[in-house]
Amino acid sequence: MDKFRFFWATMDLCDWSEEGNDDKVLAPVIDYLSRQDDSVIYHFDDLMSELLYHLDTKKLWIQCEKSEPLASDDTFLYSRCTALINGPNYYEKARRGRAKAMWDKEFEALLYVPSRAWAKKHHRDPSDYDHFPPFSIETGSNRDAWA
Repeated sequence: MDKFRFFWATMDLCDWSEEGNDDKVLAPVIDYLSRQDDSVIYHFDDLMSELLYHLDTKKLWIQCEKSEPLASDDTFLYSRCTALINGPNYYEKARRGRAKAMWDKEFEALLYVPSRAWAKKHHRDPSDYDHFPPFSIETGSNRDAWA
């Protein structure tokens, strides 16, 4: 997990006194990243995509579907974000399939941290962000883990 140390250290900046308002929880992370070089924002995005990719498994999808019978691809993705927002220990627990309570939660706002940080830095719209991480976060993209 040393490879992901920067990601987890950055996520430690979350303001949990604002729990219940995901944007406010993430504001310090966005502020911090917006003061970094673009390469740092991209690195954060790349790490986040890889972490989400590794949670994209058939085994975890089945857990999600059992907990939330009407689960969609987006439900599964936003629940995987919950594993990231709760830190490296929770993430590892989730990877092993031992964080079943995460399937009734979501933290979609995490997905927009890189584009919002970049936009804040450059005084642009987040939709102008044009970095594409090496791992797809979409449900079913980790084909080996769905075989």
